Amino acid sequence: MKKNLICFILLLSALNLMADTNVTNTYVQNPDFEARFAGWINDGFYFVTNSSFGQKQGKIYMERWVGSGGKIPNVEICQDLYLPAGTYTLMAGCHNIQQSGSIPECTGAMLYANDESVTVTESKDYSLTFTVLQGVTRIGFKVTSTNANWAAIDNVKLTQLDTNLEAEYAELQKLITKAEEVLGEGEGATELAAAINDAKGLIEGGTNEEIGSIAKSLSDATLNYRILNATGATPKITSLNKFVAAGATILLARMTAQPTTASAVLEKGFCWSTNPEPTIFDNRSTRYFSSNGEIYCMEKLQPGTMYYVRPYIMTKGYKLAYGDIIKVPTLPKGSVTADYDNNGNTEENNRIASAVEEIKWLYNNLSYVRGVNVSVHYSSGTPTADCSYGGWMRVGSNESYQQTGTILHETNHGVGVGTSDVWWNGNYRAEGDRGKWLGPRATQMIQFLNKNNSVYMTGDNTHMWPTSAVSGFNYGINGSWEDSYNPENTLLYYGNVLITHALHQDGLVCSSSVGFASPAYTFAQDDETKYYIKTTDVDCGNETALLGVKESGALTMQPMNTEMAQADDNFAWNILYEPKTAYYYLRNVGTGRLMSYSSQQFRTTPRTSPSTNERVQLLPSRSTYKKSTLKTSSYWLTINKNALTAKNETTVGSASFDANDGNTKQHWLILTEKEMEVFDQFWTGIDEIQSTIDNDDDTWYSLDGRRVEKKQLKRGIYIKNGKKILF
Repeated sequence: MKKNLICFILLLSALNLMADTNVTNTYVQNPDFEARFAGWINDGFYFVTNSSFGQKQGKIYMERWVGSGGKIPNVEICQDLYLPAGTYTLMAGCHNIQQSGSIPECTGAMLYANDESVTVTESKDYSLTFTVLQGVTRIGFKVTSTNANWAAIDNVKLTQLDTNLEAEYAELQKLITKAEEVLGEGEGATELAAAINDAKGLIEGGTNEEIGSIAKSLSDATLNYRILNATGATPKITSLNKFVAAGATILLARMTAQPTTASAVLEKGFCWSTNPEPTIFDNRSTRYFSSNGEIYCMEKLQPGTMYYVRPYIMTKGYKLAYGDIIKVPTLPKGSVTADYDNNGNTEENNRIASAVEEIKWLYNNLSYVRGVNVSVHYSSGTPTADCSYGGWMRVGSNESYQQTGTILHETNHGVGVGTSDVWWNGNYRAEGDRGKWLGPRATQMIQFLNKNNSVYMTGDNTHMWPTSAVSGFNYGINGSWEDSYNPENTLLYYGNVLITHALHQDGLVCSSSVGFASPAYTFAQDDETKYYIKTTDVDCGNETALLGVKESGALTMQPMNTEMAQADDNFAWNILYEPKTAYYYLRNVGTGRLMSYSSQQFRTTPRTSPSTNERVQLLPSRSTYKKSTLKTSSYWLTINKNALTAKNETTVGSASFDANDGNTKQHWLILTEKEMEVFDQFWTGIDEIQSTIDNDDDTWYSLDGRRVEKKQLKRGIYIKNGKKILF
């Protein structure tokens, strides 16, 4: 009997252990701070490498310290988590102490998760239990109005507990009580009352699997009721930057709204969804950085996913206004790896290793850089730091250069800044191997970051930096003095990686293994729109010809005005985008065939889903195409580094990508039907089209009356026998 009882107790213990699950690495980014500030929102904490804090584990912990007897300012470090409904325990090693010994138990510090918190004083592990039903959970460590001189935190852990219906129902009851307090006679009352009844019904006899969706429905119905019955003046979005800085899991966006006074505004930010009509009931964020206005930050998105984002503002009277919707994909996640040889002393190794971990996180969450391993080595004889193309890096003994900003700067060299042939070859720089960077993607990025359309990236034959007109960060981080590194310099670091990757999208080559520009969402397309493709080269039919498909599947160009194109879908294209690879594919509307490259030629294939031979990279040219009222970008259309090339007025072929921006035979316009109408002026009054010259042809004249010899005829409009002829 005793033996059976012991077995039963052991079995119960085993089941309990199985029921509580450590989910730290599933939901918390950088929980041990070994990658410094990566993934955390920091307001005033510093990273520290020493071992003074008794709860330290690993290389790094976070602290705020002033001299003994002093008082630290208000500080906070936190992270937003997307947790499924359930009950959790948050644990961390913390303290909030006065080293002078005059105060045995200091005030003002807490470890928290949403509205639950535990007071932090002496140095030990603290924990709290909280219940999540829906929405974003913010966890963190906060110190306010303290009498302590030293606060510290490390080793954050998150455990999901076995189902705790009592706690979950208690949280749901709070939502019910709040909803009942709001409910009145206004619009949306029926929907809110139904949501309340559903929640009560769950408590009386539902299943806990439903509690997350029931809680969200109730919370949404409560907020929607308030919005439908809002009071006060209506706010508005006053401006919106249509350029969104896109990383793999992070989007940055700009807007302005009215009112601007904090006393009148309940929330202001961006909402997003994979649904084309996002609302605040999907996902939303109010977090922003200050840089000549506000840059709003949307985080923890899925890589390689098409999102729709829009700004919103809601007053304290619950008046809500939205701005325009922007379609923007996240990048596929970067695959940068990094290692450090740990050949310095303990403090040096801790600083360098943690900086290396942070830049790895930054690159893989903000870029699609591939094929690079940053191999970092300690070198006491190196005055600062250096790095070769490919990522072999040395860091010296100077502490100022053992920081994230320096490692980012050197990684720039590792991925091609000042080291790749593209940096020097004269195609992308205003002065050959130096001066203004001419690529549009990097220009858009720096102008977005600074909210200034007159700035651009420049540099010498080794380094990059924004123009001197820029106020704020020098995103090239060309010296230790340009990186405060404590507290967290998030926007500086984000901007450095975003700009560097924008250089790759323009044409800089991040690694020899990739060997080409990084693919990106460079053309804002609509899946259902019919587009028309036209060369920019005048001698090859810019004014009259369109790219189409013969019945054989071969590509061709033929004279085609808007009316003719509308009647022949073999000259219309759908431009589709594949977020998981960042490539486009082009489907001919008439034949359903995809543009493809094989056997050293461009043609089309009946394949319905793209292989690597159908993945098209649209690389923007570095000049603006202008014709009459049309002002637009042109693009290189490349597949596997081969560029679609106009040969003459009727024939296209393939050639190696030529980065010379003057090579108009490789530049293509992608036009809507409306944009096509600009070219219809060249058809006005044309009597007939002639594509060959017979021996008995009469004399040809130019439109200004000059006689033209037959051997001098080029594609264009002429007069023959008193008629306008398109040749």
